[in-house]
Amino acid sequence: MIVVTAKMNVKTGQRNEFISSCQDLIDRSNKEDGCISYKLYSDTYNPDELVMLEFWKDIESLNIHMETDHFKKFGYILEEFLDSEIDIRKYTADAI
Repeated sequence: MIVVTAKMNVKTGQRNEFISSCQDLIDRSNKEDGCISYKLYSDTYNPDELVMLEFWKDIESLNIHMETDHFKKFGYILEEFLDSEIDIRKYTADAI
């Protein structure tokens, strides 16, 4: 299993609009073969700090996801809302 975290800091005042713009990506990603879970979470202390937490069956499923139109479209949307670089990390759960 592959776990992906994508930490994002949203510009002040744009949190709700950003969350709404994520909905299509979340809905479509959750329907993809190999997707175990794809959800957006908010930091308990800083509501403008969000993290997309993704669980994938394997690296192949993740690679296919990154080539989908909805994923690529979301990449363009990010620039509009974020006030810093997105921090993406990939982990494997094979060692556990």
